[in-house]
Amino acid sequence: MLLFLKGAMVIDNEIHLGRYMRSITNALDQQMQQHSEQLGLTPAQGMFLHHLWYRQEKLGQITFARDLEAFFDVKHSTVSGILQRMEAAGFVTFEASEGDRRCKAIRLTQKAMDTHALTARHIQQTEAKLLEHMTPAEAAEFRRLLQIAASNLGVCMKNPFHDHPKEESNLCSND
Repeated sequence: MLLFLKGAMVIDNEIHLGRYMRSITNALDQQMQQHSEQLGLTPAQGMFLHHLWYRQEKLGQITFARDLEAFFDVKHSTVSGILQRMEAAGFVTFEASEGDRRCKAIRLTQKAMDTHALTARHIQQTEAKLLEHMTPAEAAEFRRLLQIAASNLGVCMKNPFHDHPKEESNLCSND
């Protein structure tokens, strides 16, 4: 039996799973958008900031604009515009490369480091809210079931900020 009730598709008296997923995704997106705006970041700047933090702090790598172009698969002009706005907002600085003075290494400022920490805390708090009325076992089962559902739909849940396949945790199979 297929019914439409208050904008949600209902099948056999159950709200369609896609409706739940979309509603949760929209709520998470809105909360992250509000958080980013409070910190003076656009979504693209937030993704750049996290990737720069990961490379700088976790991998100890120097990052250049060409690295961001390759990773995010965007044009130089796009990367340049985002980085210029991040520099103007005090999130990054540029240093001449020791190997090639024409290349500028991108460095995160203390403001960027503080912003990254606030964002990581916000994500943890949001996930805690999402799992609030679940036991630890239920939360673990929820994550496991989400991984299976993603895999069933061909969604590969790899860490999008890892550069090297050997470092990625592969959550694509439900083994």
